Amino acid sequence: MLILFLMLPFRSRPLAALALSLTLSAGLPLAAAAGDASATSDDNAHRSGDWIRITSKRSLANLESIDSFGITEQGTLAARLLLSYLTGGDPAALRSAQRIYAAIIPKENHGGDYTALQWFSEVFLADMAERKARLQDPLVASYFRFFTENDHAVLKEYLQRKYHLKEFPDQESEKGRNRSAFLEDSILFSNPRREQWEKSSAIVERLGITPGSTIADIGSGPGYYSFKFARRVGPKGRVFAIDTVKQHLDYINRLTRQEGISTITTVHNHNESLGLAPGQKVDLAFMCSLYHIIYIVYRESARETFLESIKSSLKPDGRLVIVDNAVVEGKDPPYHGPYIAKELVIAQLKHYGFELVDDFQATPQRYLLSFRLSRGR
Repeated sequence: MLILFLMLPFRSRPLAALALSLTLSAGLPLAAAAGDASATSDDNAHRSGDWIRITSKRSLANLESIDSFGITEQGTLAARLLLSYLTGGDPAALRSAQRIYAAIIPKENHGGDYTALQWFSEVFLADMAERKARLQDPLVASYFRFFTENDHAVLKEYLQRKYHLKEFPDQESEKGRNRSAFLEDSILFSNPRREQWEKSSAIVERLGITPGSTIADIGSGPGYYSFKFARRVGPKGRVFAIDTVKQHLDYINRLTRQEGISTITTVHNHNESLGLAPGQKVDLAFMCSLYHIIYIVYRESARETFLESIKSSLKPDGRLVIVDNAVVEGKDPPYHGPYIAKELVIAQLKHYGFELVDDFQATPQRYLLSFRLSRGR
Protein backbone atom coordinates (compact mmCIF):
# COMPACT_ATOMS: atom_id res chain seq x y z
CA MET A 1 0.00 0.00 0.00
CA LEU A 2 1.28 3.47 -0.87
CA ILE A 3 -0.10 6.36 1.17
CA LEU A 4 0.27 9.98 0.09
CA PHE A 5 -0.67 12.84 2.36
CA LEU A 6 -0.92 16.32 0.83
CA MET A 7 -1.30 19.59 2.66
CA LEU A 8 -0.77 23.28 2.04
CA PRO A 9 2.65 24.48 3.21
CA PHE A 10 3.29 26.89 6.04
CA ARG A 11 5.40 28.85 3.53
CA SER A 12 6.63 27.87 0.11
CA ARG A 13 9.48 28.68 -2.21
CA PRO A 14 9.10 29.10 -5.96
CA LEU A 15 10.59 25.61 -6.26
CA ALA A 16 7.55 23.98 -4.74
CA ALA A 17 3.93 24.75 -4.09
CA LEU A 18 3.10 21.94 -1.67
CA ALA A 19 4.37 19.90 1.23
CA LEU A 20 4.11 16.14 1.10
CA SER A 21 4.65 13.13 3.32
CA LEU A 22 5.15 9.68 1.82
CA THR A 23 4.81 6.39 3.69
CA LEU A 24 5.57 2.86 2.50
CA SER A 25 3.92 -0.06 4.23
CA ALA A 26 5.69 -3.32 5.00
CA GLY A 27 6.44 -5.40 1.96
CA LEU A 28 6.07 -2.68 -0.69
CA PRO A 29 8.38 -3.35 -3.65
CA LEU A 30 10.69 -0.42 -4.24
CA ALA A 31 9.96 -0.75 -7.94
CA ALA A 32 6.91 1.28 -7.02
CA ALA A 33 9.30 4.07 -6.06
CA ALA A 34 10.94 4.07 -9.50
CA GLY A 35 13.27 1.09 -9.22
CA ASP A 36 14.60 -1.45 -6.72
CA ALA A 37 17.35 -0.83 -4.21
CA SER A 38 20.97 -1.93 -4.45
CA ALA A 39 21.83 -1.50 -0.78
CA THR A 40 20.47 -0.61 2.62
CA SER A 41 22.02 0.00 6.02
CA ASP A 42 18.91 0.88 8.05
CA ASP A 43 17.63 -1.56 10.68
CA ASN A 44 14.11 -0.53 9.65
CA ALA A 45 14.53 -1.83 6.10
CA HIS A 46 15.26 -5.47 5.30
CA ARG A 47 16.17 -6.47 1.74
CA SER A 48 15.02 -9.72 0.22
CA GLY A 49 15.36 -10.13 -3.54
CA ASP A 50 13.80 -7.08 -5.14
CA TRP A 51 11.78 -6.17 -2.05
CA ILE A 52 12.59 -4.12 1.01
CA ARG A 53 10.43 -4.69 4.04
CA ILE A 54 9.76 -1.46 5.91
CA THR A 55 9.05 -1.79 9.64
CA SER A 56 9.41 1.90 10.51
CA LYS A 57 6.21 3.77 11.39
CA ARG A 58 7.71 7.08 10.27
CA SER A 59 7.20 8.56 6.83
CA LEU A 60 10.15 7.72 4.60
CA ALA A 61 10.05 11.01 2.72
CA ASN A 62 8.84 14.18 4.37
CA LEU A 63 8.93 17.79 3.28
CA GLU A 64 7.08 19.38 6.21
CA SER A 65 7.22 23.15 5.62
CA ILE A 66 9.78 23.23 2.86
CA ASP A 67 11.74 26.28 3.93
CA SER A 68 11.40 26.50 7.70
CA PHE A 69 12.19 24.42 10.75
CA GLY A 70 9.45 24.12 13.34
CA ILE A 71 8.72 27.12 15.52
CA THR A 72 8.27 26.19 19.17
CA GLU A 73 7.36 28.13 22.31
CA GLN A 74 10.85 27.94 23.83
CA GLY A 75 12.55 28.67 20.53
CA THR A 76 10.40 31.77 20.12
CA LEU A 77 11.16 32.89 23.68
CA ALA A 78 14.92 32.55 23.07
CA ALA A 79 14.61 34.50 19.81
CA ARG A 80 12.68 37.24 21.59
CA LEU A 81 15.40 37.50 24.26
CA LEU A 82 18.15 37.60 21.63
CA LEU A 83 16.29 40.33 19.76
CA SER A 84 15.90 42.24 23.05
CA TYR A 85 19.67 42.21 23.42
CA LEU A 86 20.22 43.36 19.83
CA THR A 87 17.81 46.29 20.23
CA GLY A 88 18.50 47.26 23.83
CA GLY A 89 21.92 45.83 24.70
CA ASP A 90 20.80 43.89 27.79
CA PRO A 91 23.36 41.11 28.46
CA ALA A 92 20.99 39.44 30.95
CA ALA A 93 18.54 38.80 28.11
CA LEU A 94 21.35 37.29 26.06
CA ARG A 95 22.39 34.95 28.88
CA SER A 96 18.77 33.85 29.31
CA ALA A 97 18.62 33.06 25.59
CA GLN A 98 21.80 31.01 25.92
CA ARG A 99 20.34 28.95 28.74
CA ILE A 100 17.24 28.19 26.68
CA TYR A 101 19.26 27.14 23.63
CA ALA A 102 21.42 24.86 25.78
CA ALA A 103 18.26 23.16 27.05
CA ILE A 104 16.33 22.80 23.78
CA ILE A 105 19.03 22.06 21.17
CA PRO A 106 19.40 18.37 22.10
CA LYS A 107 15.67 17.66 22.00
CA GLU A 108 13.89 20.16 19.74
CA ASN A 109 15.87 21.17 16.71
CA HIS A 110 19.06 19.28 15.94
CA GLY A 111 20.52 20.78 12.79
CA GLY A 112 18.29 23.85 12.74
CA ASP A 113 18.99 27.49 13.51
CA TYR A 114 19.29 27.13 17.30
CA THR A 115 23.00 26.27 17.22
CA ALA A 116 23.68 29.25 14.94
CA LEU A 117 21.78 31.62 17.24
CA GLN A 118 23.54 30.11 20.25
CA TRP A 119 26.87 30.75 18.49
CA PHE A 120 25.96 34.40 17.86
CA SER A 121 25.07 34.76 21.54
CA GLU A 122 28.45 33.41 22.60
CA VAL A 123 30.31 35.73 20.23
CA PHE A 124 28.37 38.75 21.48
CA LEU A 125 29.30 37.92 25.10
CA ALA A 126 32.95 37.15 24.32
CA ASP A 127 35.74 39.60 25.10
CA MET A 128 37.66 41.10 22.18
CA ALA A 129 40.44 38.49 22.22
CA GLU A 130 38.02 35.57 22.22
CA ARG A 131 35.87 37.15 19.54
CA LYS A 132 38.90 37.65 17.32
CA ALA A 133 39.82 33.98 17.77
CA ARG A 134 36.29 32.83 16.89
CA LEU A 135 36.31 34.92 13.71
CA GLN A 136 39.74 33.94 12.38
CA ASP A 137 38.32 31.84 9.55
CA PRO A 138 37.47 34.24 6.67
CA LEU A 139 34.28 32.30 5.89
CA VAL A 140 33.08 32.54 9.49
CA ALA A 141 34.01 36.21 9.65
CA SER A 142 32.05 36.88 6.45
CA TYR A 143 29.02 35.05 7.89
CA PHE A 144 29.23 37.16 11.06
CA ARG A 145 29.53 40.42 9.11
CA PHE A 146 26.60 39.57 6.86
CA PHE A 147 24.24 39.22 9.82
CA THR A 148 25.65 41.91 12.13
CA GLU A 149 26.72 44.89 10.05
CA ASN A 150 24.53 48.03 10.12
CA ASP A 151 23.56 47.44 13.75
CA HIS A 152 22.72 43.74 13.26
CA ALA A 153 20.13 44.58 10.62
CA VAL A 154 19.96 41.18 8.91
CA LEU A 155 20.01 39.16 12.13
CA LYS A 156 17.20 41.31 13.55
CA GLU A 157 15.18 40.86 10.38
CA TYR A 158 15.73 37.10 10.44
CA LEU A 159 14.48 36.80 14.03
CA GLN A 160 11.51 39.05 13.35
CA ARG A 161 10.45 37.22 10.20
CA LYS A 162 11.15 33.67 11.32
CA TYR A 163 9.56 33.94 14.76
CA HIS A 164 6.82 36.43 13.82
CA LEU A 165 8.10 39.11 16.18
CA LYS A 166 7.24 41.90 13.76
CA GLU A 167 4.81 42.29 10.89
CA PHE A 168 6.33 43.05 7.50
CA PRO A 169 4.26 44.57 4.66
CA ASP A 170 5.47 41.87 2.25
CA GLN A 171 5.18 38.85 4.55
CA GLU A 172 2.15 37.37 2.76
CA SER A 173 3.56 38.00 -0.72
CA GLU A 174 5.88 35.88 -2.82
CA LYS A 175 8.60 38.50 -2.35
CA GLY A 176 8.30 38.25 1.43
CA ARG A 177 8.29 34.46 1.42
CA ASN A 178 11.36 34.43 -0.81
CA ARG A 179 13.11 36.85 1.53
CA SER A 180 12.32 34.68 4.55
CA ALA A 181 13.54 31.56 2.75
CA PHE A 182 16.77 33.30 1.71
CA LEU A 183 17.49 34.42 5.27
CA GLU A 184 16.79 30.98 6.70
CA ASP A 185 18.99 29.30 4.10
CA SER A 186 21.75 31.80 4.85
CA ILE A 187 21.72 31.22 8.60
CA LEU A 188 21.47 27.43 8.26
CA PHE A 189 23.86 26.63 5.41
CA SER A 190 26.91 28.55 6.67
CA ASN A 191 26.27 27.96 10.38
CA PRO A 192 29.71 27.78 12.10
CA ARG A 193 28.30 24.91 14.24
CA ARG A 194 27.23 22.85 11.23
CA GLU A 195 30.21 20.56 11.65
CA GLN A 196 28.90 19.41 15.03
CA TRP A 197 25.72 17.78 13.75
CA GLU A 198 26.69 17.03 10.14
CA LYS A 199 30.41 16.15 10.30
CA SER A 200 31.02 18.17 7.15
CA SER A 201 34.76 17.48 7.28
CA ALA A 202 34.13 13.72 7.21
CA ILE A 203 31.83 14.17 4.21
CA VAL A 204 34.44 16.16 2.29
CA GLU A 205 37.14 13.63 3.21
CA ARG A 206 34.95 10.76 1.99
CA LEU A 207 34.69 12.39 -1.44
CA GLY A 208 38.40 11.90 -2.10
CA ILE A 209 38.72 15.13 -4.07
CA THR A 210 42.04 15.46 -5.87
CA PRO A 211 43.82 18.65 -7.00
CA GLY A 212 42.72 19.76 -10.43
CA SER A 213 39.22 18.29 -10.11
CA THR A 214 36.12 20.00 -11.50
CA ILE A 215 33.08 20.01 -9.22
CA ALA A 216 29.48 21.13 -9.64
CA ASP A 217 28.03 22.15 -6.27
CA ILE A 218 24.34 21.91 -7.13
CA GLY A 219 22.13 24.00 -4.85
CA SER A 220 25.20 25.68 -3.41
CA GLY A 221 23.34 28.26 -1.35
CA PRO A 222 25.87 30.77 0.03
CA GLY A 223 28.74 28.40 -0.74
CA TYR A 224 29.38 26.39 2.41
CA TYR A 225 30.67 23.41 0.44
CA SER A 226 31.83 25.40 -2.59
CA PHE A 227 34.58 27.05 -0.54
CA LYS A 228 35.59 23.74 1.04
CA PHE A 229 35.85 22.20 -2.42
CA ALA A 230 37.89 25.15 -3.71
CA ARG A 231 40.50 24.43 -1.06
CA ARG A 232 40.72 20.82 -2.22
CA VAL A 233 40.82 21.28 -6.00
CA GLY A 234 43.62 23.84 -5.82
CA PRO A 235 44.57 26.51 -8.38
CA LYS A 236 44.16 24.17 -11.36
CA GLY A 237 40.69 22.97 -10.37
CA ARG A 238 37.27 24.53 -10.78
CA VAL A 239 34.14 24.66 -8.63
CA PHE A 240 30.81 25.66 -10.14
CA ALA A 241 28.51 27.04 -7.43
CA ILE A 242 25.04 26.47 -8.91
CA ASP A 243 21.86 27.88 -7.41
CA THR A 244 18.47 29.25 -8.37
CA VAL A 245 18.74 32.09 -5.83
CA LYS A 246 20.82 34.96 -7.19
CA GLN A 247 21.30 36.50 -3.73
CA HIS A 248 23.26 33.43 -2.63
CA LEU A 249 25.48 33.70 -5.68
CA ASP A 250 25.99 37.42 -5.06
CA TYR A 251 27.20 36.53 -1.57
CA ILE A 252 29.67 33.99 -2.99
CA ASN A 253 30.94 36.46 -5.58
CA ARG A 254 31.53 39.14 -2.92
CA LEU A 255 33.49 36.71 -0.77
CA THR A 256 35.59 35.34 -3.64
CA ARG A 257 36.57 38.92 -4.56
CA GLN A 258 37.42 39.76 -0.94
CA GLU A 259 39.52 36.64 -0.47
CA GLY A 260 41.07 36.54 -3.94
CA ILE A 261 39.56 33.13 -4.79
CA SER A 262 39.57 32.57 -8.55
CA THR A 263 38.54 28.92 -8.76
CA ILE A 264 34.82 29.32 -7.98
CA THR A 265 32.42 30.21 -10.79
CA THR A 266 28.81 30.97 -9.90
CA VAL A 267 26.00 29.70 -12.14
CA HIS A 268 22.46 31.04 -11.86
CA ASN A 269 20.34 28.14 -13.09
CA HIS A 270 16.69 27.20 -13.19
CA ASN A 271 15.13 24.14 -11.58
CA GLU A 272 15.44 21.71 -14.50
CA SER A 273 19.01 22.27 -15.71
CA LEU A 274 22.45 22.71 -14.19
CA GLY A 275 23.06 25.72 -16.39
CA LEU A 276 26.61 24.72 -17.30
CA ALA A 277 28.03 25.70 -20.67
CA PRO A 278 27.49 23.14 -23.47
CA GLY A 279 30.22 20.53 -23.33
CA GLN A 280 31.31 21.43 -19.80
CA LYS A 281 32.14 18.22 -17.93
CA VAL A 282 32.72 17.67 -14.22
CA ASP A 283 34.38 14.97 -12.13
CA LEU A 284 31.84 15.35 -9.35
CA ALA A 285 28.25 16.56 -9.24
CA PHE A 286 27.45 17.22 -5.58
CA MET A 287 24.02 17.81 -4.10
CA CYS A 288 23.37 18.46 -0.39
CA SER A 289 19.90 18.73 1.20
CA LEU A 290 18.25 18.94 -2.19
CA TYR A 291 17.28 15.50 -3.43
CA HIS A 292 14.30 15.19 -1.07
CA ILE A 293 12.78 18.12 -2.99
CA ILE A 294 13.55 16.56 -6.37
CA TYR A 295 12.07 13.22 -5.26
CA ILE A 296 8.89 14.59 -3.72
CA VAL A 297 8.08 17.81 -5.55
CA TYR A 298 9.35 17.60 -9.11
CA ARG A 299 6.96 16.30 -11.70
CA GLU A 300 8.37 13.24 -13.46
CA SER A 301 9.32 15.04 -16.69
CA ALA A 302 11.12 17.82 -14.78
CA ARG A 303 12.99 15.30 -12.62
CA GLU A 304 14.06 13.34 -15.68
CA THR A 305 15.23 16.51 -17.45
CA PHE A 306 17.22 17.56 -14.39
CA LEU A 307 18.90 14.18 -13.96
CA GLU A 308 19.67 14.00 -17.68
CA SER A 309 21.36 17.40 -17.33
CA ILE A 310 23.54 15.94 -14.57
CA LYS A 311 24.31 12.81 -16.57
CA SER A 312 25.37 14.82 -19.60
CA SER A 313 27.71 16.93 -17.45
CA LEU A 314 29.60 14.00 -15.93
CA LYS A 315 32.97 12.87 -17.24
CA PRO A 316 33.15 9.14 -18.19
CA ASP A 317 34.17 8.17 -14.65
CA GLY A 318 32.40 11.06 -12.94
CA ARG A 319 30.28 10.70 -9.83
CA LEU A 320 26.98 12.03 -8.59
CA VAL A 321 27.04 12.43 -4.80
CA ILE A 322 23.89 13.02 -2.80
CA VAL A 323 24.02 14.09 0.83
CA ASP A 324 20.63 14.24 2.48
CA ASN A 325 18.74 13.81 5.72
CA ALA A 326 17.98 10.37 7.08
CA VAL A 327 14.93 8.98 8.85
CA VAL A 328 15.93 9.35 12.52
CA GLU A 329 14.22 7.36 15.25
CA GLY A 330 14.63 6.20 18.81
CA LYS A 331 17.44 7.56 20.93
CA ASP A 332 19.12 9.58 18.19
CA PRO A 333 18.80 13.38 18.36
CA PRO A 334 15.83 14.66 16.38
CA TYR A 335 16.37 16.35 13.03
CA HIS A 336 13.38 18.63 12.53
CA GLY A 337 13.45 19.23 8.82
CA PRO A 338 12.86 17.60 5.43
CA TYR A 339 14.28 14.10 4.98
CA ILE A 340 14.17 11.07 2.72
CA ALA A 341 15.10 7.43 3.34
CA LYS A 342 18.23 6.52 1.44
CA GLU A 343 16.55 3.40 0.03
CA LEU A 344 14.17 5.58 -1.96
CA VAL A 345 17.04 7.60 -3.41
CA ILE A 346 18.99 4.49 -4.37
CA ALA A 347 15.93 2.96 -5.99
CA GLN A 348 15.03 6.00 -8.05
CA LEU A 349 18.55 6.68 -9.27
CA LYS A 350 18.93 3.06 -10.33
CA HIS A 351 15.83 3.60 -12.45
CA TYR A 352 17.52 6.65 -14.02
CA GLY A 353 20.71 4.77 -14.86
CA PHE A 354 22.97 5.28 -11.83
CA GLU A 355 24.65 2.56 -9.77
CA LEU A 356 25.55 2.98 -6.11
CA VAL A 357 29.29 2.87 -5.38
CA ASP A 358 29.45 4.24 -1.83
CA ASP A 359 27.08 4.51 1.12
CA PHE A 360 28.38 6.49 4.10
CA GLN A 361 26.47 7.46 7.24
CA ALA A 362 28.22 10.59 8.53
CA THR A 363 25.85 11.07 11.49
CA PRO A 364 22.40 9.70 12.37
CA GLN A 365 20.99 12.73 10.54
CA ARG A 366 23.23 12.73 7.46
CA TYR A 367 24.10 10.15 4.84
CA LEU A 368 26.21 10.28 1.70
CA LEU A 369 25.41 8.24 -1.40
CA SER A 370 27.85 8.14 -4.30
CA PHE A 371 26.79 7.00 -7.77
CA ARG A 372 28.34 6.40 -11.16
CA LEU A 373 26.52 5.90 -14.43
CA SER A 374 25.64 2.28 -14.98
CA ARG A 375 27.70 0.53 -17.66
CA GLY A 376 26.12 0.81 -21.06
CA ARG A 377 24.27 4.01 -20.19
